[in-house]
Amino acid sequence: MDEFKRDDPNVIIPLTSTLPRVEETIVIQRESSAGWWAVGILCSLVLVVAVWLLTRPDGADDLTDLRLAQAEAAAAEAQATAANAVTATSATVNDRVAIAQAEAMEARADAVRATQEARAAEAQAAEPIIVERATAVRPAASNGTAVVTSTSPQP
Repeated sequence: MDEFKRDDPNVIIPLTSTLPRVEETIVIQRESSAGWWAVGILCSLVLVVAVWLLTRPDGADDLTDLRLAQAEAAAAEAQATAANAVTATSATVNDRVAIAQAEAMEARADAVRATQEARAAEAQAAEPIIVERATAVRPAASNGTAVVTSTSPQP
């Protein structure tokens, strides 16, 4: 029956190899120098601080502290002066705005008053207008009382 399978064209017969099979794993790593740079910068910083601490004079601390305190006091005083100036300026501006609004209202009232006086003067200076029209006179009532209507002449 094995011969039958070998003659069949649809059957693939595996080939056996005499060489041993070896598997390899390749790992690729890139070399990074960032860590060394960080260590170098840190070491140089420590060295600079150490040199500065060792070479500074001892008496300079008192003078430096005194000048620093004076500068802080001057800054606080300037800040307080600026705050007072802003408050005073704000109050002055608010007062000036209120005064300007009051003057504007007074000017408007004066303008309205002047307009009314001008109209009154114009009305007095103009010739009187006389309207004539014919009216019908009603006879007086029989009981002797006068009846006034809108069309009867007014004495």
